Amino acid sequence: MVGEVDESATGSASFLVRDGPGSEVVRLDAPMEFPPRPPAFSPGFQSFVWGLVLGGYVCIGLLAIGTGAGSAVLFGLVVGVLVFFFVRLFGEDQLRR
Repeated sequence: MVGEVDESATGSASFLVRDGPGSEVVRLDAPMEFPPRPPAFSPGFQSFVWGLVLGGYVCIGLLAIGTGAGSAVLFGLVVGVLVFFFVRLFGEDQLRR
């Protein structure tokens, strides 16, 4: 081809591949066999995280508008527990196997 350059002379063709003792040659143009799987979290853990985050959000919101600290914490806990049970009971269905 016209204008083709030998990139091996400059080292730009293999700047991501280490050469030397103890290093493997990695093909960068090889496709992955399958995409990596996302981490699996149990529905109970997901419900707990939702309850914790939204209960904390309500608590901080109530403190921001001037509600007393005791009332804000109490309402935050109640909302967190309600969100936990709501997400746990009505959350996403499990996949069929």
